[in-house]
Amino acid sequence: MKCYQCGMCSSGCPSIDEMDILPNQINMFLMLGQYDRVLESKSIWACVACFECAERCPQGVDLSKINEALRQIKIRRNMDLFNIWEVVGKEELPTIALVASFRKFTA
Repeated sequence: MKCYQCGMCSSGCPSIDEMDILPNQINMFLMLGQYDRVLESKSIWACVACFECAERCPQGVDLSKINEALRQIKIRRNMDLFNIWEVVGKEELPTIALVASFRKFTA
C-alpha cells in the first residue's frame, strides 16, 4: 500500500461520525499487520462506498474497495453483522433495503 497517512481520506468521509477507526487508521493498521483490529471495528461496515476517499487520495489508495474486501473476509469467516430476525419494524421497511442489507452484512 502506498498510504503515507496524509488524512485526506478521513477529512472527506461522510461516514466519519459512525466510525470507531478513521479511514487513514484502517490503512495504517493494515500496513502494520493488525488485521484483526480492523476486522473487529465497525468502521468497515460504516463505509457507504461513495469513493470520496479514493478521489481525495494523492496516492490513489481506494479505501472503499479495501473496506469491501474486509467485509467479505469477515463474512466468509461467518462473523455476520446483520440478522434478519432481529430487525425491528421490518414490515415497514422497503423490501430492497432489507435485501441490500442482507446481502451486504451476512454470509
